[in-house]
Amino acid sequence: MKILIYSDLHLEFADFQPPATECDLVVLAGDISVKSRGVGWANETFSCPVIYACGNHEFYKGHIDRTLTKMRDAAAEHVHILDNQSLIIGDTRFLVATAWTDFTASGDYRVAMRVCAEWMNDFKRIRIGEGYSKLRPVDLIARNITTREFLATELAKQFDGKTVVVTHHCPIQEVAGDGHEGHLGAAYFNDWHDLVAQTDVWIFGHTHHAVDTVVSGCRVLSNPRGYPGERTGFVPNLVVEV
Repeated sequence: MKILIYSDLHLEFADFQPPATECDLVVLAGDISVKSRGVGWANETFSCPVIYACGNHEFYKGHIDRTLTKMRDAAAEHVHILDNQSLIIGDTRFLVATAWTDFTASGDYRVAMRVCAEWMNDFKRIRIGEGYSKLRPVDLIARNITTREFLATELAKQFDGKTVVVTHHCPIQEVAGDGHEGHLGAAYFNDWHDLVAQTDVWIFGHTHHAVDTVVSGCRVLSNPRGYPGERTGFVPNLVVEV
């Protein structure tokens, strides 16, 4: 299976039209655009199956649960908006989630929560709950725990084919790249080495740092375009074979 990989296209800042590329499937690992605009773009841009994991920016100026529902409602039949869900295509199993983080990666989750709440736009631009309250770090910890449990449960199940995990947030610090030091880094990556070791391929985004490497037998990839003018290592026609 030939998979075309993109993340962090940030179409809210600049359009992107993929070059003609032969592939069987497209993976969009989040931050394609805000709200359901990335879904509309995927509907029109691709005719093959698309697996789309939401990033944090999809939820900007919206409600974290209602936005996901609207994205699914807007999706064409070939575009799959997944969160804590699995999808089997051929002999390949895809486990998909936004992931978020639990803020423990920098060593002191309490301090990391305070720093991230103060400096990160997620906690100013995303709403949650019946009262449309501002998102809090503790809300994301709960979602991160749910995703970790989902992945651990699914990876423990016998599957004869290949397994590909797709998340927006980075699974381990080693592949996050530079610029994520200090407590703000705790909002970018997890400490999921045990899960990575159980997976054939892990595709992620969020860090704006392209990577293609092998960790504990798992091929770990990210192909982010990033913001206009940003140098991320983006490859417009990156296809991997699984």
